Order: sequence, then C-alpha cells, then structure tokens
Amino acid sequence: MSESIDRSLKFLAMAIIVLTAIAGVYAARGMYSDGSFWLVEMLPRGGIYIFDPHRAYVQVLVQAPVALAIWLGTLDLNLLIRLHSFGFVGVPIIFWLGALMLQFRTKLFWFFLMAFTVSYLRSNFFSAGEFSTAYGLTAFCAAVLLREKISHIQAALMLLSAIALTHSYEATLFLGVFLAVVASVRLVKVTDDKQSTRFLILLSIAVFLFSVYVGARSTFFQRSYDGKGAANLSALAEPHLLYPMILPAIIALMCTGYGRRIKYWLVTAVVISVSLYAFYVYRWDQSNISYGYFSYAYRALCCFLLMGVLTLATGLRFWPTVFDTSGRYADNSSYVALAAMIFFSSMTWMMLYHTHGYYKWAQRFEKEAIAINRHTPIDHTTINTNHGWTHGYNWMWGNPSTSILLRGNAEAMILNNSHHKGPEPGVYENVKLNDAVLPADRTNFEVYPLQPFEKRGLLFIR
Repeated sequence: MSESIDRSLKFLAMAIIVLTAIAGVYAARGMYSDGSFWLVEMLPRGGIYIFDPHRAYVQVLVQAPVALAIWLGTLDLNLLIRLHSFGFVGVPIIFWLGALMLQFRTKLFWFFLMAFTVSYLRSNFFSAGEFSTAYGLTAFCAAVLLREKISHIQAALMLLSAIALTHSYEATLFLGVFLAVVASVRLVKVTDDKQSTRFLILLSIAVFLFSVYVGARSTFFQRSYDGKGAANLSALAEPHLLYPMILPAIIALMCTGYGRRIKYWLVTAVVISVSLYAFYVYRWDQSNISYGYFSYAYRALCCFLLMGVLTLATGLRFWPTVFDTSGRYADNSSYVALAAMIFFSSMTWMMLYHTHGYYKWAQRFEKEAIAINRHTPIDHTTINTNHGWTHGYNWMWGNPSTSILLRGNAEAMILNNSHHKGPEPGVYENVKLNDAVLPADRTNFEVYPLQPFEKRGLLFIR
C-alpha cells in the first residue's frame, strides 16, 4: 500500500468518526438512557449538575456546552437538547481525534483506531456516562506517551487530561495503573526526552496514581452496587464481546514475523469474522435491537478491551522485536491497515444504523408526547411496539424526563412501563401509577413549567 493510500484511509477513518459524532448530536442521542434526566436536572439549576463528586471533573466537561449556553441566555430547548448531546457524544470524540492525530504518521494509528472501535463504538450508544470521556482521556494520554518525541505543549495537555481523569470514572482504578506503567516505561526506554518533559511525565505519573486512589475509594467505599452484577461476567461468552476481543488479536498477529508469512489467511479470517458477526446481528439477533450492543455492563468490560488494545500498541512501540523479529514491519503494514479499517467500518455501520433507529423512535415519541393529555405508561402508547428493528429504544425509568423535554413542560406525560415500580420523575400531582386503569384526562399541565425555557416547534424534523 502506498503512503498516499495509507494517508487517505486514515483521513477517511477520522472523517467517519466525525460523521458518527454529527449523527449522534443531530439524533439527540444524548437523551437516551440517563441523559434526559441529566438535562432536566440542569435546567432549573441554570447550569452544571454535579451528582457524584468522584466523577465531578468529567461531569463538568460533558455539561459545559449546555451550561455555557444557559449562562449566555439561551432559552430554546431544542438547541439546548442538541448541545447536551454534543457534550455526551462529541466531547469524548474530541479526545479520541486528538489521540489519532498524535499518532497519524505512525503505524500505531491503526491500534488507536481499534481501541476506539472496541470501546467507543462498542459501548457509547449509551452515551450518558462519564466512562466514555474517561476512556477518551486515557487514549489521549497514551497517544502522547507513545510518541517518538513529546513537545512541552503535548506533555502539558497530558497532565491536564490526567487531572481530569482523577475525578472521572471508577475504571481509573485500572486505567490509572495502566497509564502510570506506560509513563514509567517511557521514562526508562526513552532517555533523550528533555528534562522539563520528563518532569511533566513524572507529575503525570503521580496524578495517574492519585486517580487510582479516587477510583478505588469510590468503588469500595462510596457505592453499594454488586460488583459481579456491574461487570456482567456472563458477557464473556457473548459474540458481542468475543468479536472485539478476537479481531484485534488477529490483527496484532499480523505484526509478527509468523503473521507476515500467513498474512493472506489472517486478512481472510478478518473478513470472514466481520461477515459472520454482521450476519449474526442482522439475521439472528434482532431481539431488543441486539441487547449486547446497548448493554449497561459493556461500560465496564470496554475498559479492559481498551487496555488490551493499547497494551498491544505499547508493546509495538517499545518492544518492536517482540512483534516483528525481522524488523520489516513495513512489509505487512498495508494488511494491518486494511484489516483494522474493515473492523472499524463494521462497528461504525452498526452505530450509525442504531443512531438512525433512535432518531426515528424519538420522532414517534415526540409526536405522542405532544398529543396526549393524560399520564400514560409507554406500553399503552404506540411508541414502543410494532416498529421492526427500531423497536425498544426507551430506557428503564428515563421516559418521563424525555417527555418533559419533548413537551417543553415540566409535567411528565409519558411514564415508564405500567409494571414499573418506583417514582416517576416529573409527576407533580397525586396520581395512582403502575395501574392498568389510566388517570382521568387533564386540561392544565402548567403545574411546574420549565420556565423560562421554551420549546419552539419540533425537535425531530419529519
């Protein structure tokens, strides 16, 4: 593969990533899952909503676009909803694009693209979480540490990213250790860095280790969830997790002397794996829109997928002879690029497909939320039934908050399923919930309006 084709593929990959971000923002995917609840809580506060001190720095990062708009006097809910989605969907991608740009001229670019594939594209449909930004920050720091030369600006940006990571997500319990080890290896293996750069790396190591402490404190002393349930270890046997585990391993094998001898077979294995997985998803696993794709547990599992691929990149950077005993990696670089691009494209297509599905579902949700005039469980509406592969985008208890935003009024009209047990956010009168008999019609919804915010027209254009 010529250098010009290699560069073109890299630019194409980054352009597709930008397209993924634009699609997610336009589809207002930031409202999926807990996202609508976050925004409903931000609006009456007039800005930042910090509900977990151990994740506060990343919460500030993803909420900054909406908070800034509110502080500047923006009252249009349609605009605020999409700015909210930019925070959840776009901010993590900014750090990923930074990581890819830092490695753009190296063979490690394809490993960082695979790291993006197994973490962001595997888990980020559930975008309302600090985990995605934490993983993007981790990739950016790793990309700096794996460069041939580190400038003062790059080292300073890494230090700032490390500080943001300290209060980001409990996965820093592992990610902080990983980055501290990579930074330490850098100090040992690369002796010609400037003293000022080495000092900044040392400071970063201290900050990475502090993030481990914060993550461990939050995990073991500040939370009551069951760690086994959060990790969902049964997912280790699912094709949805096995697929992003097997593909990077095959591609990494291409970087070895043995892999170069069987490169055609390895590329063929990648193509067959991608084809079989696509067939599995679209033919046999349509139930619940492929649950593994949306699974809550993948937030944690993708942390280890991310570290695994970045560990391969670290080995290739600092111990190249382990991968290629002949020292002729360039002979196989085109096959690595091709295989990584195929893998990346297979997951990107799924993300874009489901983003479009969510957009169509949200159109129906908005139409129903505006039309109804009484509290209605979502399973008593036409939103969530008989829509083929785009069925099922509602999220547990988030429907009331979504209906608040799409009505432009603080009264939640669309509630959770009729069998849902628990409080319904945004219900401001004493009504009997979770009952097959719906409450009586109401004529006044101005119980607690989202003043002074307004919803001008439809959010989802038909």
